[in-house]
Formats: sequence, C-alpha cells, structure tokens
Amino acid sequence: MSIEKANLRRLGIYAGLLGPAIGLLSVIVAIYFAPWFNWTEFALSDLGVGELSGRLTRSAPSNVLHIFIFNTGMILAGIGLALLVILTRSLQIDSIVSKVGYSLIFIGGINLALVGALPIPSALHFPVAAIYFIATPIGLALVGGSYLSESRNFGILLIIIGIVAFLSIVEIVAPYLLDLYQEGIAIPEMVEATLLSLGAWLISYRFWSQEYKK
Repeated sequence: MSIEKANLRRLGIYAGLLGPAIGLLSVIVAIYFAPWFNWTEFALSDLGVGELSGRLTRSAPSNVLHIFIFNTGMILAGIGLALLVILTRSLQIDSIVSKVGYSLIFIGGINLALVGALPIPSALHFPVAAIYFIATPIGLALVGGSYLSESRNFGILLIIIGIVAFLSIVEIVAPYLLDLYQEGIAIPEMVEATLLSLGAWLISYRFWSQEYKK
C-alpha cells in the first residue's frame, strides 16, 4: 500500500476525530457570545443568524461572532464527517449493509455542512438539518449491524447510539412537521449531535487502531 494512500486514510481518521469535536465546541463557544440564548426557548440554528422577525425576542443583541463561529463550525464538522467516510474506505467492512450505512453518514455530513452554509432564513435550512439528523443515526446503526459478526460489542454499541439518536428526532423534527412550534428544541438537538459525534469518534478510533497496528 502506497504512503500516499496511508496518509489519506490517516487524514480521514483525524477528520473523523476532529470534525465532530469542532462542531460541538463551536456550539458552546457561540453560546458564550450569545448572552440571549436560552436552551428551552431557542434552536441551535438560531446561533447562526441575526435578529429575525417572527422569532422570539432576544434579551441582548446578536453579533457577528456567534454567527460566524456557529456556521463555520457546522461546515467544518460536516466536512470532517464526509472526509472520514471517503478517505477510510479501505478500512471499512466490504458489505452492502456497511456501504449503505457509510453512504448515509456521508450524506449526513454533507448536509451538516449545508446547515452552516445555508443558515436561517434560507428555505433549505430545515430540510438539510432534517436530513443530517435522520440519515446519520440510521447510517451509524447500519454500520454497527455490519460489525456484529466481526466485533459484536462494537456493533451493538453503534446500533444503540444510532437508535437512541434517531428516537430523539421525534423531539426535533415532529414539531416542525406538525407545525406545533419552532423554538425550544436546542436540548434534543444537542443530545443527538453529541450521540452522533460519539458514534463518529468510535468509528474513527477503531480505524486508528487498525491503521497503526499495520
């Protein structure tokens, strides 16, 4: 195997480790620069936009810092997730279930990047966010299923993370689809984002172990 291919694999592994960390950290830092933010009243996406008519009144003015930090963080996190899938293909299990699972994770990563590239009030913002929250946990569960015969505990852990993350979608997507409310979903969003990040870290760490045992 060429040194160039090995370096690309390792780049993918590091992207899978750093991308989700950047995404979660960007949310925390953006909240620090958004004193109006309240976990029970807003969605995380509100961190990526200034004042909007029809949204909840903010107790302090918005500023460029939290907008830039949040949107840039989402773009980098999404790119990291996509690179993890693309550059580590030689380390992935060669099965239909695995390929479908990683494809969904890749789609999720692209749409996470679009969350930052297409902030509110873009009409495409909610669709791309929904695709990220739906495709990624299903992808993780399928990848976990592909590992059941090779590493049962690892596979079961990924399946559990994927299922729990998917179930939290009910708290995120259903209110929008049923037109119940459009604020106050930051907590379930953060819970799912953390679970999805954990899944990406586990896959990346496993690939890291495989790569450096060679």
